[in-house]
Amino acid sequence: MDAESRPIRFSYQAKWISSAIVVALAILLLMGVTHILPPFIGAIITAYLCNPLIGWLHRRTQIGRAIWIVVLYIVAGFALYSLFTALWPRIVQQSRDLAANAPAIVRELTIFFEQNQSVNVGDSVISLAPLEAQVISLVRDVAGWLSGNVPKIVFSAIESMIYLLVYLIITFYLLLQAPQLKAWARNLIPAPYRREIGQLGSQIDRVFSAYIRGQLILIVIMSVLLYIPLSILQVPYALVIAVASGVLEILPIIGPWSAAGIAMTVALFQPVTPFGLSNVALAVLLGIIYFVLRQIEDHFIIPNVMGTLVRLHPGVVIFAILAGGALAGAFGLFISIPIAAVIRILLSYIYRKLTDQPEPPCDADHPLVMAQPEPATGEVAFSSKG
Repeated sequence: MDAESRPIRFSYQAKWISSAIVVALAILLLMGVTHILPPFIGAIITAYLCNPLIGWLHRRTQIGRAIWIVVLYIVAGFALYSLFTALWPRIVQQSRDLAANAPAIVRELTIFFEQNQSVNVGDSVISLAPLEAQVISLVRDVAGWLSGNVPKIVFSAIESMIYLLVYLIITFYLLLQAPQLKAWARNLIPAPYRREIGQLGSQIDRVFSAYIRGQLILIVIMSVLLYIPLSILQVPYALVIAVASGVLEILPIIGPWSAAGIAMTVALFQPVTPFGLSNVALAVLLGIIYFVLRQIEDHFIIPNVMGTLVRLHPGVVIFAILAGGALAGAFGLFISIPIAAVIRILLSYIYRKLTDQPEPPCDADHPLVMAQPEPATGEVAFSSKG
């Protein structure tokens, strides 16, 4: 090749500057189109969760991936239609009733705290004054969210159809081309580093998949387990409280206690109580039920559903929750813990590189996954609770 036709080669500085420009432009683009991102984000998450099932069915039956994707759409569509037909009208109605009755509940709470400034427990006297502002604020926040969001859950018909169509199309092609996308991503890595980066990527994949699938399963399990006692005890708005309690499970530490607080507050002022219980006794009983189910969840359900891949210190968990909520709202709260766990993995990897430490041996069951180190003292295997 003569000197006049040499290809352009970037210097080290030019590579960094070009990369920074591309990243900055990508961030600016995403910030400018945030309103159209939900169906794409939903499609990516759905494809990520369903791809192992589609891949397994394809390998076992040798039937094309497209056929199995269509079958998945039909089954999921029928299940969602049945679920929404049976439960959605009741959830919407109970949510609106709870939002409408919130001012009355706040008034009753104010009177209750004025008449009961303290509680005697044995020889001890516990002041209720510090709880007054927090409990009333919690009820108002829940009522404000319900009154502001329940009517908006259903968008305009045209907008909903467009978003749904985009979501289904993107999900279909992501599932259909998942093997090609994985190969494309792998080929972006220089050949000498593919195995090492593949091990790192497998660790991250294990954390994300275990956490997200586990959270979705936990929401369903806890909603069902809580709806049963709430219905037996004739607590008003039992369905919406049970669903809200299940969804709040995604918030470590804060979520379960908030869910219990909502249920106990409603029970404290419900007009009719079953089995001859007083309102206070009913609220205490609900608190015990939430506590017992929480222990069952922490010691039996979570270890079997989610495992112990997400290992973080409690302080890191709290910081991650607050940071996720501040940066990305409700979605940030949902992904804050796995993101923090991924950052932990990346920082551990960078630390080993900076200190020239050898890589840990690969897991025997996962040849491309580096074995997870055991938690150090003070480090906790966190799931959704922390």
